[in-house]
Amino acid sequence: MQKIDWFMIISDLKKAGISGREIARRLDVSVSTVVMWKNGSSPSYEKGVKLMQMWESVKI
Repeated sequence: MQKIDWFMIISDLKKAGISGREIARRLDVSVSTVVMWKNGSSPSYEKGVKLMQMWESVKI
């Protein structure tokens, strides 16, 4: 099973114009949680699915 690259996913969302604050708002987490995911932590399954759905909808 391949590890998901949360750094890339969050970076792509930011490139698409979605701020870290907006990602946090949409997922009902703190901005610092989004930063932790970008720095190597993994979201819960539920938050990860939502983050990937957001990424798929704006994929560059």
